[in-house]
Amino acid sequence: MNIDELLRTHTPDPQIAGREARRLRAEVLDAVEISPSRVAALMPKVRRRRVLARTAVAAVLLGTVATGVTLMVDASAPASAAQRRFIEAPPDVAYERYGAFSAGNTVYIGNHQVTFDEKIKALYYTSEGVLVRTGRVAYTDDAGASHYELIRPDGTHHGIDLKMGDRVVGTDPGSPNVAYAEPNGARWDFVVIDLVTGDEIVRTTVDGAFTWGGWEAPPVTMAGHRMWALFDAGWTEYDWQAQKTRLVPGTAQAPLAAAHARFMVDRGRTWQVRDLMTGAAVRDIPLSEEQGEPTPTPSLSPDGRFARLASHFAGYDESGRLIDDPGPYRFWSLASGKVVTIKSEGVLGWTPGGNTLQVDAKSDRLTVCDPGTGSCDEIDLPVSGTGRVKLGGLSYES
Repeated sequence: MNIDELLRTHTPDPQIAGREARRLRAEVLDAVEISPSRVAALMPKVRRRRVLARTAVAAVLLGTVATGVTLMVDASAPASAAQRRFIEAPPDVAYERYGAFSAGNTVYIGNHQVTFDEKIKALYYTSEGVLVRTGRVAYTDDAGASHYELIRPDGTHHGIDLKMGDRVVGTDPGSPNVAYAEPNGARWDFVVIDLVTGDEIVRTTVDGAFTWGGWEAPPVTMAGHRMWALFDAGWTEYDWQAQKTRLVPGTAQAPLAAAHARFMVDRGRTWQVRDLMTGAAVRDIPLSEEQGEPTPTPSLSPDGRFARLASHFAGYDESGRLIDDPGPYRFWSLASGKVVTIKSEGVLGWTPGGNTLQVDAKSDRLTVCDPGTGSCDEIDLPVSGTGRVKLGGLSYES
């Protein structure tokens, strides 16, 4: 029996739990002179400690790094609609809607969590779940070895033997693969790995100058059966089904802002989203009158449906603490052109399905917003990992 089955087995029936909570509440009020509002303020804290303790004990008994579902269960009152959606969501739906993030050595994926012995370096969305890069330190350009684990939406996971080094790799929420470039003398190998089997799907050698970035190889994005690497001359495409490579026209000086076969072009006071396969313009993203120069490059949601533009660059102090908030954010639906503004404090990540992702570890709060409507769900989620929070959909390559 795995951890999720164990937790489900021992989770009390909601009606029974509600009756028990009301009985205990009545006994407390009869025994001491204390106001009902004070009891209501105290009881959630007691319940939360009990839920966390049950989860921790189960993990120890099973001797596994997977700690299972971690949910806020409030037996004295009905959960909010947002909380019920989170708790009741099937694993694949939870992954799409709530994404993944890490806190310290713990990765939260949908409504599951997994804890590692090593520090979390980076998170990558795939169709099979989140690919996690770990190591002895939390940054990616450390000379020490990195290890890779694929966590599926249901919390199960397995290691994958990857040696990708200090570089920006390409994954896509619609693909089970990871793609990357690696040095081969004065040339470069393009490599694609199947994360389900761990097998190398294809490898080819290409030419190209790469002097603009500090990584071991040019950064990569991918979608379907194509991958692209950003050389000095622009995005170079490799279609491994057709066994063809080409330089994508009009991509010279393109920024590293691409997802799901779409990329950005700077047109002065406007950013333009284009299709990497056809070169066609998808949508213009104009800067507001208040935004000066320089301005942040818009980011694309992992599924390529939305573009997000921050009001200004985020600012951090020497300890890495955010001191200059980049919001509010404007979002463009690339299909309809609809623009939505979300006033959110702090840095936003993405979920695989295109929602925004924000974590307040101090308040044990997960917030996801739909960029198409601006509606947000706030989820009470105990964040037990200590250390820096890293959000899915953001790059943590040094």
